[in-house]
Amino acid sequence: MIIKQTTLKSLSSLSLAGSLLLALSLLTGCNNTDSSEALSHVARAETYADQGQFRSALLEVKNAIQKDPNNVEHVVRLADLYLQLGAAKEASELLAPWMNEQPEAVALILARAYVEQGKHLSATETLAQQTPNSAADQLETSLIRAEALRKSGELAEALALYNNLVTSNSSNTEAVTGLIQTQINLGNNERALETADGWLAANEQSPEVLYWKGVAQYRQNQLEQSVGTLTDAVGMLPTSDLFLPIRRNVLATLSRVLTEQGKITEAQIYNRILAENVNTGAREQGEAVIAALKERNFEGAKTILRDSLKLDPENEDVAMLLGAISAGTGELEEGAQLLTENLDPETTPTQFIRAATMAQIDTGDREAAIATLDRAIKARPNDNELLAMHGILALSLPGRENDGIASLSKAISNEPERVRLRLALARHYLQNDQAEQALGQLRMAFTANPGDWVTTSTYLNLLILQGEKQEAGEIRDSLINGYGDQPRAVLLASLADAKLGSPDKAATRLEKLVKESPELQAPKVALASLYAQSDKRESAVTLLVDAATLTPDIIRPLQQAGQIYTLDHTVAEAKTWLAGVAKAHPELKQNTDTLTALININQGELSEARAILSALKDSDSATIKRVYTQLLVAEAQAAANNKEWAEARAKAAEAIALAPESLRLALLPVGIAQVEGKIEDALSALDAVEKTYGEVTATRLARAKLIQQQQGSEAVYEYLSERWQATKDIQLMPTLLGLAKKEAPGSLDGLTESWLNEAPQNLVAHLARADWLMTDNQETAAANHYEQVLAQQPNNVAALNNLAWVLREQSSDRALKLAQQASELAPNSPAVLDTYGWVLHLNGKHAEAKTAIEKALTLAPGNEDIAGHLETVNKAL
Repeated sequence: MIIKQTTLKSLSSLSLAGSLLLALSLLTGCNNTDSSEALSHVARAETYADQGQFRSALLEVKNAIQKDPNNVEHVVRLADLYLQLGAAKEASELLAPWMNEQPEAVALILARAYVEQGKHLSATETLAQQTPNSAADQLETSLIRAEALRKSGELAEALALYNNLVTSNSSNTEAVTGLIQTQINLGNNERALETADGWLAANEQSPEVLYWKGVAQYRQNQLEQSVGTLTDAVGMLPTSDLFLPIRRNVLATLSRVLTEQGKITEAQIYNRILAENVNTGAREQGEAVIAALKERNFEGAKTILRDSLKLDPENEDVAMLLGAISAGTGELEEGAQLLTENLDPETTPTQFIRAATMAQIDTGDREAAIATLDRAIKARPNDNELLAMHGILALSLPGRENDGIASLSKAISNEPERVRLRLALARHYLQNDQAEQALGQLRMAFTANPGDWVTTSTYLNLLILQGEKQEAGEIRDSLINGYGDQPRAVLLASLADAKLGSPDKAATRLEKLVKESPELQAPKVALASLYAQSDKRESAVTLLVDAATLTPDIIRPLQQAGQIYTLDHTVAEAKTWLAGVAKAHPELKQNTDTLTALININQGELSEARAILSALKDSDSATIKRVYTQLLVAEAQAAANNKEWAEARAKAAEAIALAPESLRLALLPVGIAQVEGKIEDALSALDAVEKTYGEVTATRLARAKLIQQQQGSEAVYEYLSERWQATKDIQLMPTLLGLAKKEAPGSLDGLTESWLNEAPQNLVAHLARADWLMTDNQETAAANHYEQVLAQQPNNVAALNNLAWVLREQSSDRALKLAQQASELAPNSPAVLDTYGWVLHLNGKHAEAKTAIEKALTLAPGNEDIAGHLETVNKAL
């Protein structure tokens, strides 16, 4: 921060204001003893400050505040001194508590303190709470506003305002230094030099203007001229008992320029002065922390930082670094607290904001995290990292999805090559059944960077899922033609071939890739999948075991091998096979033991599973931990089935302790109490779960089950209806509609319509609405919803079948095509076969109709509608 020396003169005007206040107090008959003593301290402070004796000046003003604590003018004087010394944070902390009672008195200098810290948003908000009453206040307001624009990155607007200020206030140091800084920020160093020279020719020499002229010369690589200018600035610096910011800036820049000139000896003179005015203890501790982090000695780094914080509890930088390291090493509570308490969304570096929001999310405080990011992107609207973090988090929060889309879209606009942000948007659209919007994002991502394989893989899979086979084939061809030498591209192209109906071509490519790149696991897994589908199961199993040896710490390939093996073998044979794998590949023994334990759990052989897992208790494997948790859940269920309630609760508690973040496990005690018949205990346990995890879909449905058991269907219908109105939680709708059919059939129209209003892209909502319209004999309206479903899911059997039924008379050819497609997808569905048979009958194909409907009746004997259709068809033969 650069403070003009004319700031010292402001004390005189403040002194006059203080005198007027004193005179007012005399006229009103107030006790003025303390005020008189306070004014004496103020007068001495003014003298000391003029002489550069800031320590004494600070002491005198603090004494004045002690004598007259309710006089805001003394507080403003102290803040003014803080600003001269570069202590803008201390100034803002001093003034902020006075804003509610004395906004006109403190707003201007508080805004100055904020803008000097880089908090342009707070500065602008503070300015809005005051009205300039004099020309001097109007000038200061404009200067602060211009600096806020500059620090916010709005350089064109800042330049225009500073130009106006220099034109109307030609001798004002702050206006011209602001203009020069803005020109330097814009890269116009030549223009900055012209501005500085013009001002210095017309006004008295100023160290601030000389400093920025020297910086501009340095940027122009005019090193000799820069040294001369900065040396002149040194000669003009005021003497003081404290190291002022302007002195530090001038000496640091002069040292840097001399060093680049190779004049090391001269540079060392200034470096020595700078070093004498630096907290060497803090510097040494900082170096020790960096050394510890480089050695990945996180505990040592945390110890040093904790010791530093004890000596200097107000050091926010130390607190944030300690918080980030603590959160990153699993001490989430300490990390989140330190980061949150010391974070300033306007000025804190982005990496600390990231650490803070991640810690807040991990501790369940997503609202605090989004509030931090809301403020951060408002202050730094073009920071792409902040925009990306805000966008991704907002997409996960109900009611904030549009904000998330806006932030990610802006980040993408700033950096179109960041295709992973488009992938995040695509996944959001897919979660909301907006496949076309997702494809739009993925197409642009592929155009920008086809080599981002995760994004390209998602693109290809979605194209195939949506039936866009031609486009998928084009993408496959472009991968082979453009990236044929890259294994990931060949792998994706092969997977596309398999899904597009060319498994032999895919297998040939993958066999070649596996032979050429035996160190790659993914091609082996993909080829094994093709082998399994073509009844080459033995080859698939062998290939997957080979793949498993490449990553012994990852259980998935071996688990896939086991799943394929069990298709042709008994459970006992599978256990023997796993033992054989362990013998042939000792590095896989932990995985084979884990899978054997999992088989035992699924078979109800819990004691055998426990014996195996007990031998693995010292492992750090997350997979073993998950399997052991499954064992505890199975043991809890077994105990509950045997009415050993205490044992069931103990096992559940142990499982919860292993995975405290799991809501599913947290609900176990609720289910145990429910089975025990202790509904009130279950409700109390559920209340405790909601206190920790919040009220979410799973807890609402759990409460619905308890109400059902305690009070019946009508009560649970009323409860879910009320929660639907309050939360619009669409996941409640299937259960609510099922209850409504029995308890309140008249509500189905409104419920299906409101569901669709809340989730207009939700295909299940469209099907539910269409089904109700069908029962209400509104077949034309229902057809529209079935069409929308098929546009997104061309193979949706329910939509195919029901639309075929609606179109059976008005568009018999299309109805037949739809019904045939549905029958091919669901050849054992009585309803689908009945529709297909009836549409065949209406198209005059009675013999084929009879075959289809007879099969339907065989699958659903006693169904009167199907029997009636068969009778009609027989008569038509």
